[in-house]
Amino acid sequence: MNVSLTGFGFLFGYIVLVGTASFLEKFSMKQLNPYQVNLLMAIGMAVTAVPALWIKQGNLRVPTKALPLGAPIGLLMAVGSICFVLSLAKLPVGMATAISTSYVVLVVLLSRLFLQEGIGWMKAAGIALTITGVALLSWQQK
Repeated sequence: MNVSLTGFGFLFGYIVLVGTASFLEKFSMKQLNPYQVNLLMAIGMAVTAVPALWIKQGNLRVPTKALPLGAPIGLLMAVGSICFVLSLAKLPVGMATAISTSYVVLVVLLSRLFLQEGIGWMKAAGIALTITGVALLSWQQK
């Protein structure tokens, strides 16, 4: 597998930007409800996605053949985002964010089932450590 340093740079940007945004969402809910926060996130995505698409390909076309898969992905991400913001309204931000990272376990398992990606001892250990880490980060002592 060819690993790109640029890819790691984008992941670093994702971690910093989404981590900071997740933290700030808790503060924003003092004045906004979770649905308003999600609407503002959608506007932010459109404001960035439209120029990015224009710059990358010179137009705003999306291949119609890609819509049957792309549209459900967008819908799943949007509903997932609403669920995350709603969780922030009910849980401490550190706990909600820690638990939300459990999605990587689902991705690994789905990749095994549908893409036949292997789960060797290293990935199995990573899954176990992820679950352990999420449990430790979400632990609330009373």
